[in-house]
Parts: sequence; structure tokens; C-alpha cells
Amino acid sequence: MRIVLASALLLSASMALANDQVTHSFSASASRGGASRVVIDVPAGDVKIRNSAAGEIRVVGLARRNYDGDNERNKQQRIANDISVAIDVHGDEAIVSRKYGPNASSWSARSWHTSFDLDVEVPRGVDLDIRTKYGDVTLDGDFGNVDVDLTAGEIYLTVPRSAVRQLNASVRVGEVHADTGDLHEDHEGLFPGRTRFYNATGRSTINVHTTFGEVHVTLTK
Repeated sequence: MRIVLASALLLSASMALANDQVTHSFSASASRGGASRVVIDVPAGDVKIRNSAAGEIRVVGLARRNYDGDNERNKQQRIANDISVAIDVHGDEAIVSRKYGPNASSWSARSWHTSFDLDVEVPRGVDLDIRTKYGDVTLDGDFGNVDVDLTAGEIYLTVPRSAVRQLNASVRVGEVHADTGDLHEDHEGLFPGRTRFYNATGRSTINVHTTFGEVHVTLTK
């Protein structure tokens, strides 16, 4: 399994070397209002989530686009400069989604050709629906219910054990490593099984899954 993953990483590194990148940094913030649930509606990218000051949702990020040759650089930079994220709060739900300006109206701009790095801060205890399908997702904090279902990538979850009522961590092809405080589990391979944890006094239901990749769970005291 590690050989397969190493080969995939080598291929990714070779592709990165074959292309230069342009980037655009951005930020957004909003009052949570009455939102008790935050949706991250960004299909591809690396997403890191932690707790914010009470009452605020913040995103700091980077949009990346490859270009091949100097003639393409300025065009791709104009596109990248018109890509960011928006935070929309509607009732009990806040949605973090991609935002495109006039220079980023093409299919290429809105497709997987643009990748994102996002640092997201959310209030303590809110529910999280992570709709990212390709990339790495890192969660470190005290959250409500959490749902992550990647197609390919890695998930790193660190949350207080006392807050978790039920945890399900699984992969279809890859690895699951979990430290629940009094038990350490490692599952690897094809359909390697899943880690389950239950705490009757907890409040949150957490489901983290990737079809291909790795899941790392740490429950802290």
C-alpha cells in the first residue's frame, strides 16, 4: 500500500515540476448570526479547520493555477486574481463556497484546474459538512456533528474525547489510524475495516471517510 501511495506522490511531484504556478491570496469573514452548521462547499483543495473567536467565521486562502510557458502566465494570473471564496449565512446555516469574477468565468477556471488552500475558523461547537472530494482535510478543535467523505485524500482529525458521542472512521483503500485515548487502532489495505468509538456522555456524531487515502484520528483528554 505504501508503495502505491509513494508512486502516486512521485507522479504528483513530477507533474508539479513540469508546470509553474500562479497564485492569488484572499480572505473573507462573516458573523455567524444564527448559524449552527457550516458547509464547506469547495470540491478540491486542502482545507484546515479550527475554532475561531466566538461568533465569527473566517477564511484565509490561496487559489492556485498551473501555466505552461511564459505566454500563458499572464492569462492564468488574471484568472487566479478573480477567484476567491464567499461566506453566505442563511438562517441556521453558513456556506463557504467558491467565488468567481468576470475573468474567471470559463470552465477551466471553475474546474479542477484551480486548486485551493483554505484555513477556516469556525465557532466552537458548530456542525461541519465538508463537501471537499479531492485533497486533504485537517480538523483540530471542538466541533458539533462532523461529516467528511473524500473520494481521494487524507483526513486528520483532532477533537476532545469528551465531546464525541459517536465516531466512525473508515477508508475503502488505504489506512485508518486512531488513538481514542485508551485504545490505538491501525487498519491498512483493501477494505481494511473501520474504527468506531462511542461515549454515552458525548454530544457529537463524527463520520470521516475517504475512498482512497488515509484517515488519522486523535481524541484528546
